[in-house]
Amino acid sequence: MAEPARDPLPLPRNLMVVVAFAQGLALLLLWRAMTHEVWPSQTPALNVPLWTVAITAPTLFLLTLEAGNLKRAALFVGAFCAALALLGAYIGWQASPIGAFPTGPLIATFMLTMLVACFKGAMYLQQIAARETIRYPALFQRSWRNFLVFGLSWTLTVGVALVLALWGALFAVIGIDFFQELFRRDWFLFPVLAAAFGLGVFIFRRLTRVIDGVTSLLEGLMRLLLPLTAAVVAIFLAALPFTGLAPLWETGNGTALLMALNAITLFTVNAVYQADRHAPYPLFVHRPLYACVALLPVVSALSVYGLSLRLVQYGWTVERCWALTLALLFAAFSIGYAWSIVRHRDRWPAALGRVNVGMGWVVLGTMLLVNTPLLDFRKVSLASQFGRVAAGEIALADFDFRYAREHLGRPAWQRLQALHDEYEDKDPALAERIANALSPDVIPDRIRDPRDFVVYRPGTFELPADLRESIGNEWHYNDDSTLALVRIDLDGDGRPEYAWLGADAGSDPGYLWGTLYRKNDDGWTRYRLEETKRWGSDGAEALRRGVVVAADPELPDLRVGDFVLRPMRMDAVTAEPGSANVYYAPETKAAGASGRDAPP
Repeated sequence: MAEPARDPLPLPRNLMVVVAFAQGLALLLLWRAMTHEVWPSQTPALNVPLWTVAITAPTLFLLTLEAGNLKRAALFVGAFCAALALLGAYIGWQASPIGAFPTGPLIATFMLTMLVACFKGAMYLQQIAARETIRYPALFQRSWRNFLVFGLSWTLTVGVALVLALWGALFAVIGIDFFQELFRRDWFLFPVLAAAFGLGVFIFRRLTRVIDGVTSLLEGLMRLLLPLTAAVVAIFLAALPFTGLAPLWETGNGTALLMALNAITLFTVNAVYQADRHAPYPLFVHRPLYACVALLPVVSALSVYGLSLRLVQYGWTVERCWALTLALLFAAFSIGYAWSIVRHRDRWPAALGRVNVGMGWVVLGTMLLVNTPLLDFRKVSLASQFGRVAAGEIALADFDFRYAREHLGRPAWQRLQALHDEYEDKDPALAERIANALSPDVIPDRIRDPRDFVVYRPGTFELPADLRESIGNEWHYNDDSTLALVRIDLDGDGRPEYAWLGADAGSDPGYLWGTLYRKNDDGWTRYRLEETKRWGSDGAEALRRGVVVAADPELPDLRVGDFVLRPMRMDAVTAEPGSANVYYAPETKAAGASGRDAPP
């Protein structure tokens, strides 16, 4: 039987605090460069890897270091972080030039994948640096220890920051501002808080018995949760033959729900069943549970099938690339568990370790690979969407250039620049749309006043004078929005209500948003319209041709085609310019065909 991870050797406290303090100084220098906009902050291809190394290398070293493995810990952590730095250089290059396009999603995705990669990598680095054979029981124990040590160390760091803030505020009350000013200085906060984090890692890594006790408590909670999640899997799959798949896909988020169910079940199974332990349940509970676990490949298959429907209709986007990646990872885990159950029946947890160790390397490799040119989801998405244009599925004039610029990074920016140069003489109107997408601050003349081209439902009508200006001041939207003004007597009192509705064009069936205006003795009252039901229909098409009726009484919902919008009271509306709240149309979810305003 494989032995679990041994208790670590005595930790070199002074060295750990020095490493943490040095990390604080490095982060301070990078922070100063960023806030003052000086080198290397203006060179993302250098700045991103420097931030990556400054964050990951000392942290992994603190988690890996023991008294007898200083050289090996430094060597292997250094090699791993050098690989991360190369990935950071590529992501920084993809974020260049600064200001040409939004980089928030790109950097956020890189940070998240690096967090997962470092979590997985830390377990392997610890065993390699300690000259241990990589075994699943030790990996499992180290994973919980690392998670809790990291979380508790951050909690200690936040606690230190709060105490310093309280210290400064108390002295400021009695007229001594020195401490408050000192504790606000970045040159003080970065080193001190970093040292607090390093000291926290030292303290909590020594408390292995306490950490393992907390782990046992969490595992006990998972033991109570697993039968419930397994029951959900079984009951849901049993109900599908009677309901069919159509209601699941019509929600618009059926694939996401299936993936969430798969992920939660896999997590609880891993938290409860261990290869080196006795069965956590009596046999009459254990057998139904693993029968339900064996059904997880069916859930994975449904997730992939639901995603494939969207891919066939609308092509690849970054979100769908990630969805398929996660769905395939969940499917691999699920199939591995199901195969172990088929082969070993009651003793299937004995094979759990082999599946998890292998899949651990797969997950680590995936998190690294998605930050390389080999698996760049932005390039995949851009090629797919322009492939739809080449295939005639959508016209180039209907392409969502703004989505491409805001979500597909440098590849889209370069492609849009090339398209603008190509069509500047051939199609000036199209070139202007591309230029507007490349320069988000430029607002085309034709959309300055939406009242000139909105769809009126059920027919053309005049807005009351005291309402017209408020509506005109209230909405901002993008170039591909479909807008509609609706007049309808929702409450049956003989006085019409007015709804200002919009839908973004995009590759997915659109969402409706809007505001309802209701006349009362004090003026107009505004209600936010919240979508409550959707059947996968196209929002722009619903605004142009969907039947508009009252859905329910007092205050009734507003039905537009297959969409149902619920009024939510906000505040009274005045006709003073600029007095109403400003709403922004949500970003389109995917590049692709865009709706066009048309008369009803």
